[in-house]
Amino acid sequence: MRIVLAIYKRELASTFNSALAYIVVPVFLALVAVFALLLNDIFDAGVASMRVVFFWEAMFLLLLVPAVTMRLFAEESRSGSLELLVTLPIAEGQLVLGKYLASLTLIAIALALTVSYPIALSVYGDLDWGPVVGGYLGLFGLAAAYAAIGTASSSLTNNQIIAFVMAAGLCLIPYVMGFFLSQVPSSILPLVQYLSFDSHFSNLSRGVLDTRDLVFYVSVVAFFLHVAVFSLERRRLS
Repeated sequence: MRIVLAIYKRELASTFNSALAYIVVPVFLALVAVFALLLNDIFDAGVASMRVVFFWEAMFLLLLVPAVTMRLFAEESRSGSLELLVTLPIAEGQLVLGKYLASLTLIAIALALTVSYPIALSVYGDLDWGPVVGGYLGLFGLAAAYAAIGTASSSLTNNQIIAFVMAAGLCLIPYVMGFFLSQVPSSILPLVQYLSFDSHFSNLSRGVLDTRDLVFYVSVVAFFLHVAVFSLERRRLS
């Protein structure tokens, strides 16, 4: 655990010493503000609800998370430092976990900065905090799953742009599946619904705390982090 913590601190410091954190987080917050306040004025709806804000936050996580994770391994692979890292007495799992947690921390900070919305709505009207807590739990689950996908994507290439596009595509497909469930044949509907990120997020954002949704996100995280570990092990053996 000590090695994971050291990698985590190194990666987090590297993130905040670069321009990345100071670009992608403000852009994410600005996009949410524009779409939630200007295009869908949540304060003019007559009902104190975070549903619109959560919808746009979930949408723009599809841009934020790949942008944060694309450099995790791709940049080190391009510069040649990854080859040095994999020769050190550090297990691939420790390296992946440390970098993954650092990226997830930055994303969690971005989500935490949007807490001003429910606070303002609670002053404006009678806000039900159950769906708010569930919504943020759902957003964190989405972010954790996306970050694992982004980590795996970055480990598979030495090009940050390819890592971004790969991660964005792998996150987008299971998310948008939830918007087309009415067109899915009934024979495979339960499977498609279970694989849809939006379905699990929608359950939590309504305040319905179902352990099956949490197990789904944990399973996605575990699978894609294993993909990243396998990719690094292949590099070590090659």
